[in-house]
Amino acid sequence: FDENKYRFNRGHFKWIDEVEGNMAGYSIEDEWRFEGRESKHFTTDFLVDRGIEFIQRSVNKKEPFAMVLSIPDPHGPNDNRNYYRDMFNDRHFEIPQTAKKNMKFNPAAPGWNYFDLEEVPLDEVDNFVTEYENKERWQKVMRQYYGMVKCIDDNLGKLMRAIKDEGIDDDTIIVFTSDHGDLLMEHGKVNKGKPYETSAGIPFLVRFPGTIPAAKVIETAHSSVDFAPTILSLMGVPVNDTGVDFQGADGSEELLSDPSQTILTNMKYEEKIIFSIDSGKSPVWAMAQMGWYKFIVSKNGAPYLFDLLHDPDEMYNYADSYLYTDIKNKLRDSLTMALFEFDFPIAWYSDNIYFDIPACYDKRDILPLVGDTISRCSDVGTKIDFSRCKDQQNIRVHCGESCHACCKDTVGRMIVKEKVYNSCLELEADDACTWGKVKTFCPVTCNQCE
Repeated sequence: FDENKYRFNRGHFKWIDEVEGNMAGYSIEDEWRFEGRESKHFTTDFLVDRGIEFIQRSVNKKEPFAMVLSIPDPHGPNDNRNYYRDMFNDRHFEIPQTAKKNMKFNPAAPGWNYFDLEEVPLDEVDNFVTEYENKERWQKVMRQYYGMVKCIDDNLGKLMRAIKDEGIDDDTIIVFTSDHGDLLMEHGKVNKGKPYETSAGIPFLVRFPGTIPAAKVIETAHSSVDFAPTILSLMGVPVNDTGVDFQGADGSEELLSDPSQTILTNMKYEEKIIFSIDSGKSPVWAMAQMGWYKFIVSKNGAPYLFDLLHDPDEMYNYADSYLYTDIKNKLRDSLTMALFEFDFPIAWYSDNIYFDIPACYDKRDILPLVGDTISRCSDVGTKIDFSRCKDQQNIRVHCGESCHACCKDTVGRMIVKEKVYNSCLELEADDACTWGKVKTFCPVTCNQCE
């Protein structure tokens, strides 16, 4: 980029100023510096204004332009300038239902989703959540978050008006996207870092009047690596002539296709698979997604298959449903390959990874007991007398491992120490039965049956 004066790292400052030609960032506590000038120096306002100035200069020079306007908000610390600070004070924000259900383990969250709220007794969740909702801290976080979004919304309107005023409205491609979402207590989590849609799912809204059909919806799974080749193609830049080896796919054909041809276009892309991974020093999960389906493996527990069409809140695991066998196997095989081809961190960080649900496995959900104590498999032998395993089939089926009611090798795949195994015989041949997860996966082969 030729103009990068306002491109600087660590952009979560709430105020920006230009001091002696250099950029300076300030925290919300420095608001006093900008008294009477808040709408000019609040970060969102400041960056959008500089973007508009760049567009105006380009138009005056009769030069085509490409501009990336990166707004840090909404992002912690959740603070706003005065106009937006109290805008949502009349709202009361509730904890999402996904958090309440997962905290009750009805249904349970996957093993890779630990709660940001403390774990409380199952019969006390409702009272705990109500108390948390009523705390000023939670309400302030949400009110300020909505305020940040409203500030962005207003500035986008200002940007759109400026483009129209310059007479380039019909000749400008506008893309609105993000790097990640924010769970905002969905599934009991805040911030990002999980494969849920509210964290990993991002918008990719494209406006190109007269070229891209209005209100068109693309259901193909795309990833951020697809952005560059797609946008360059829309700009008329031949991707193959850039000299860059893009790993992403060019999705412009889908965007530009006639709505009447959508079905044929979708057939071409419907099996496109993208990958998303946990990173950092202790990666926990990796995901493969195809359309509505997301297959997730982790170092913590069984694999998960979500169906966003039938379960948009991502509450239920379809990995062991025979109705999803073909989809699961396709995603499982693709993710297995990607783990090593792209050197996903979880492949070397986790000693054992299940790619299929063990045949003998305790379900994480609460026990299906009517009019009884709310319990889980971990309560067998304490709250739930062990003798009930023998007397009640629903407990035996639900808690096959804890009840010692199941002794069956798993027909499936797991990874041990960066090696893929497709059967218990292969695991036994490599002396892998010393691992606890392998014993659960292959109890017969590993001589665990009583």
